[in-house]
Amino acid sequence: MPALLRMSDDPPMLNVTDADDAASTALLLTTMHRLHKQLDDFTTQLYIAYDFGDESGLAPAILIEEHAAGPELRTYHCFGFFAEGDPDVSELRFSAGVTITSTGCIVEAMVDVALEQPLGEFGADVHTLYLERIDRLSLPDALSRLEQQVTALCAMNDVPNRLGFDTR
Repeated sequence: MPALLRMSDDPPMLNVTDADDAASTALLLTTMHRLHKQLDDFTTQLYIAYDFGDESGLAPAILIEEHAAGPELRTYHCFGFFAEGDPDVSELRFSAGVTITSTGCIVEAMVDVALEQPLGEFGADVHTLYLERIDRLSLPDALSRLEQQVTALCAMNDVPNRLGFDTR
């Protein structure tokens, strides 16, 4: 697998040194952009279809983080909402990402909910509704698997209903 990032004493930065690195970087970024848009379209439709309450919101983001294993690029879509009578924000989160490590890529997709008060079929706490993680993949295999994971996330249109939200 071509190295996408090179570490030095300076802050980490992208260092494309040859055509293979450039092609890998382009593949990673264009795939993540497309998957981010796909998940954004899905979560926007959920936000339109369900009444998450007053002062609720949907915040999509692309996160880039450095972990001990290596850099991670993640598409992240967070619904923030208030349970009735609760001043604290609860969250419903859809995310999918790839981490580049020295032993290959890790892909992970997740749907979880952090509830301050019981809601629907869930008690107050953090609940993982979906999690799939696969290690030691080549970059092309990782991106292919990530596409499948995002497709699975986009099929989870029953999650707001399970939390007790009414359709509009």
